[in-house]
Amino acid sequence: MKAKVILNLVLVLAVTAIALYAILQPKEKADPGTRISQLKREDVGRIGIERRGAAPIKLEKGADGWRMTAPFTARADVGQVDRVLDIAAASAKQKLPRADLAQFDLDPPALRVTLDGQVIDFGRINDLTSEQYVATADAVYLLAPFWGYGVPQDAGKLANRKLLAESEVPVGFDFGAYRVERDDKGQWAMAGRLPPSAGGAPTQDEFNRWADEWRVTYALAAEPFKGPAGKQRVSIRFKSGKVVTLRPMTTPTGFGLVREDENMVYRFGAEVGRRLMDPRVTAAK
Repeated sequence: MKAKVILNLVLVLAVTAIALYAILQPKEKADPGTRISQLKREDVGRIGIERRGAAPIKLEKGADGWRMTAPFTARADVGQVDRVLDIAAASAKQKLPRADLAQFDLDPPALRVTLDGQVIDFGRINDLTSEQYVATADAVYLLAPFWGYGVPQDAGKLANRKLLAESEVPVGFDFGAYRVERDDKGQWAMAGRLPPSAGGAPTQDEFNRWADEWRVTYALAAEPFKGPAGKQRVSIRFKSGKVVTLRPMTTPTGFGLVREDENMVYRFGAEVGRRLMDPRVTAAK
């Protein structure tokens, strides 16, 4: 019996020793691979995207963030731009000489991304490894295909769908027949010939929530305006003193607003349109 207890203790100690060895032994470092670029994403100021059969896309970073300059001018969606900038940090486990590019579908490439002055070409997918051939500088790399797939397919996906920029804080709305304004003490008030509404007079919290909705609501789509729009105008005055003019219009989705300074139309559902055009609708909720 005593021998059996001793044997069990020996087995427990052996298992413990093996476990400690597995935990404490030096770990082999994973190969991080070779970076395809030495660019720092925060330093990149210009982006170009070219696809076969599609209009080239150009973006530039300014004091107010990223803007698309071609094929049309618009504020750029930050999330979509970030997906492109991520390519600057891509690493590959395999690096090949830059030769016979046609066999990799890189002459010409299916997709070309330019980050500042560095051109990065995307070719075909390797049948065995399911990696994508990418050429840049003096080499061809094999990358996971999500780097290429993450690049927006068209300019429409790069347009920012927020009606107002982050820096645009509304303090006054002029709907023509009536106005909604915030005074120096932060108190909102409505004046003028108010349209019929089922809602009562909004509270200050409801006014604030309504003004915030103008800032945070995303449109269903944002695209260059090609007309026509109605004669109604809505002017928004911002905290900075800047004023923009919008033109409401009927759209297939129900409601749209054309920003005259951007020549862009932002399309919303009909219910969102009713709330934006009258704070009493928000108060009635």
